[in-house]
Amino acid sequence: MEIPDGTIVGMEDNGERDGYILVRVHGLHDPLKIRSSAVERVTYGFAAGDWVRLREDDKKRSQVGILHSVDRDGTVYVGLIGMDTLWKGEYSDLQMAEAYCVGQFVRLKANISSPRFEWQRKRGGGLATGRISQILPNGCLLLKFPGKFSLGEVCSCLADPSEVEVVSFDKSEGIVKKYEHLEDFHWVVRPLFIAVGFFTALKLGIFVGKGIARPRSRKVASVSDQSDHQQLQQQQVQNNANAAWLPPTVANMLFRDGPTPSG
Repeated sequence: MEIPDGTIVGMEDNGERDGYILVRVHGLHDPLKIRSSAVERVTYGFAAGDWVRLREDDKKRSQVGILHSVDRDGTVYVGLIGMDTLWKGEYSDLQMAEAYCVGQFVRLKANISSPRFEWQRKRGGGLATGRISQILPNGCLLLKFPGKFSLGEVCSCLADPSEVEVVSFDKSEGIVKKYEHLEDFHWVVRPLFIAVGFFTALKLGIFVGKGIARPRSRKVASVSDQSDHQQLQQQQVQNNANAAWLPPTVANMLFRDGPTPSG
């Protein structure tokens, strides 16, 4: 059963490090007995580890970070890029942001002309798509670019989470975008597709060439057969004509079948 939230109404202290707690849930008559390690404290809708966005804009720091703690009175502490310590404020200054995790592909937003950190580019000059390999406590994203070939070394850079957006195969519109996303997985995808396309075209060309050559050979063979047959008929007619002008004895010597008897 999925329990979104509840209120702690009791604790069982039996000397164990991970003891049980009693949680009152709306809609249930009796409280639930749950391990304390299976729950987290939620205050004003926020919990430690949430990705949050500051409502107030400040260019010196990032607008998106990770919530480290929230007090009962609503005081929050957030890790942000551009600050040496945790940002301290009120829960009302925050709003929930899109969460990032290791393994996701991200790209720079179209409206960002000068990013906080230098961004990798493709061979044609366009912005490359990176893969999140690590997330720092202040929300900074460490990206790697497996789609770029750099003499065996994988390119990497840092990224501000407020300046990027998640890219996935499902969100890519059109065949071209989907293929470009496949190229981001590894640099070997592009030469592999080129090789497969070349061999497919070569095989198709050989098949079509054989299909065109076969009817021509048959036509030539049929023409040669007809010419041989016509020559044989002409020779027989000539032999019969010659035999008619020779005596019977001479005709028998030259032609085994002999002259054609006349009526």
